[in-house]
This record gives sequence, C-alpha cells and structure tokens, in this order.
Amino acid sequence: MRYHISTALILQEFAKIGGECPLCEIRSIVEKNVVEQYLGEAVMVVDVRYKVNEKGFCKEHFDMLFEGQSKLALALQTYTRMNVLKEKLKEPSSFRAASKLGADILASSSTCVICDTVEDHMQRYYKTVAELYLSEEDFRDLLGYGKGFCLGHYAELLKNSSYAGSKTKEYLKTLAAIENDGFDALQSELKWFCDRHDFRNRDKDLGSAKDALPRVRRKLYGKK
Repeated sequence: MRYHISTALILQEFAKIGGECPLCEIRSIVEKNVVEQYLGEAVMVVDVRYKVNEKGFCKEHFDMLFEGQSKLALALQTYTRMNVLKEKLKEPSSFRAASKLGADILASSSTCVICDTVEDHMQRYYKTVAELYLSEEDFRDLLGYGKGFCLGHYAELLKNSSYAGSKTKEYLKTLAAIENDGFDALQSELKWFCDRHDFRNRDKDLGSAKDALPRVRRKLYGKK
C-alpha cells in the first residue's frame, strides 16, 4: 500500500484494531494540530487574524486554546474579536431592531474558525477514504477488519461515496456491512448489560458489556 502525506493518517488509524470509529481519532488529531496552530505562528498571519475577528472561537475550542501553551496568543486574538463584537452592543432603537440585533448576536456566537478549519480537513479525509477504496486493494482488506464508525462519520462517508468511482456500489455494500455488524454487536452487548442487572443473572459475568454504555455513546455521538 502506498503511503502519502494525504493518506498516512488514514492508514495509521484504520490499521488500529478495536476502536469504535477511526475517523473520530483522525478528527481528534486534526483538531489538536489546528488548535496548536492558533497558539503559534497563525497568530501573526493577517488572513488568519481576519478570520478569527470575523468568526471567533466556539466555547469548546476557546477552552482548548486556554489549556494550551500560550495565554498571550489567545488573549491577542480574543481582544480583536471583542472589538468586532462590541459593534453589536449598541442600544437598539426599537423592538424590531432589538429582535434583529439579538438574532445577529446569537449567530455571531455560533461561529468558530477552528470548527470550520477542522471540518475542511475532514471533508478531504472522507473523500480520500473512498479514493483509497478505489485504488488500493490492501485498504479494502483493512477496512473490512474495522468495527464501523460513529453515526455522524458513517453518514459523511456515505455522502462522499461517489469518490470510489467504479467501485462505489461495492464500497457502499462494504460500509453498510461493517456498520451493521458493529452496531448489532454493540447493541447485543448493551442488551446483556441490561439483562445482567436482572437478579437471576447477578452471578454471571458482565464481560465486555461492562463498558457498553460509553462505547454506545461514541457510536451514536462520536468522540468527545
């Protein structure tokens, strides 16, 4: 299998056995790298600062930045972002103006330059997974060893499945089989977790079902 900068992370994470969703792991790595960029050289790049001023950070990424290595980098970016937000705090002249301004403030609070950057990266990964399925027989075998994906990332793979070209139908069949097998196995473990709490089963071993709930959480909602 050919390794390339655009495929290395996919091959690395898909090769790991036992995880609930390799794309969640990829997203976590990408997110960490992007956060580090916004605490490093990106602070002084004019285009980057413009985007930060325009969109700011969501609360989750603000917290990640705060836990990083440079409080000054976060403070500088937040200060100029606050200048933009300050313009929205003027006293409205009427209820209609107030309602419009309130909607504008809420919209401004829901944007995040890091969320956008991470999503841009992930869209390329969804396409690359399909392209690898088309071009790499070894990757097709590798994909079959997995336990599926969280529902959100499974949906994204489906949306980008046309990038598998002539193997799109085969790719979809493989994805569906893997996802359903993993889902059924996890649901079975969750059922045993429930049944184990019946007094008639109190002496029986929970086995792998002991952490079924947190793994179901990841399957349904992705990694925190």
